Amino acid sequence: MTRSVEPLKNFNKQDVLNRTHRFLQSCARTMALCVESPVQQKMVRNFAEQIERKAMKDFEPQPIPVLDSCEWVKDMKLARDFQEFAPYLPWSYSPRTLDKGTQMGVMDFRVMFDLGNVVSGLMYVDSYKNYPEHNHLPEEMYFLISGTAQWRHGGSPHYETLTAGNVVYNHPWNWHGVRAGHTPVLALYLLVL
Repeated sequence: MTRSVEPLKNFNKQDVLNRTHRFLQSCARTMALCVESPVQQKMVRNFAEQIERKAMKDFEPQPIPVLDSCEWVKDMKLARDFQEFAPYLPWSYSPRTLDKGTQMGVMDFRVMFDLGNVVSGLMYVDSYKNYPEHNHLPEEMYFLISGTAQWRHGGSPHYETLTAGNVVYNHPWNWHGVRAGHTPVLALYLLVL
């Protein structure tokens, strides 16, 4: 049994929903201070409005092995708050890799909340691992909560070093990817369908 599974003995679904809701509210407030373009402001505003609806769903926790490195996620207060409830979230393996959750994982908040046309979740990439380059039609924004990493984003063919507190925006079909540094990367993502 991995350490990430052990805390589930004390699982309280309503407490996890409430903590996650507060976490998302804090992310939305912080992102609103960081974004500059009208498109990004609209995405964050839409996200914040959907969160305030508090339309919570039933879910089952699904910890994954990569969360064993969670103690290194601590760059911001948001990251430290995340540590307290991370194992209780409904994580899944990344559809872009074959590592079965040992190197990275994703968590889709639509499993826990009705977010309307917003797709939001967390991307967790362990130290020195790469989230594969990919592209897709919906525009996407990432909010870096913890970690220093190389990011390809915004239509650039080059990687740029970014740290916690940065916001990354990708237009439709922009290639993007992440190369984690010496600590895991935790980022919230937003797409609008």
